[in-house]
Amino acid sequence: MNAYEQLIKFLRPNENVEAIVFGPWGWGCDEIDELVDGPIPSDKQGLVMSLKSARPLMQSWKFNIGSFDAPTYYAVYIWTNERVIWAIRTDGFTRLSSVPRNPIQCTPEVGW
Repeated sequence: MNAYEQLIKFLRPNENVEAIVFGPWGWGCDEIDELVDGPIPSDKQGLVMSLKSARPLMQSWKFNIGSFDAPTYYAVYIWTNERVIWAIRTDGFTRLSSVPRNPIQCTPEVGW
């Protein structure tokens, strides 16, 4: 499963991606990880893109699961009609996380 497929699986029924922005690979610190050309070229990082434009860039990597090393995925913000989504790393595990896009009655989670 690649990053695009992971995102599609995470979406709810009738949820549509409106925009996506990719950041740097790994920890995202300039001292550690420079913006390098890879699956997502440095000139595409930081730009607001449609899912259609982002899809080809998400085919050769994934949001890695279960590693205590540096993250092996791109930082990302994804806006849908319902939520804002990003990748989070907790205790060596990576998962997609989200918050409602607009204020709603809900039960917040601890430890996003």
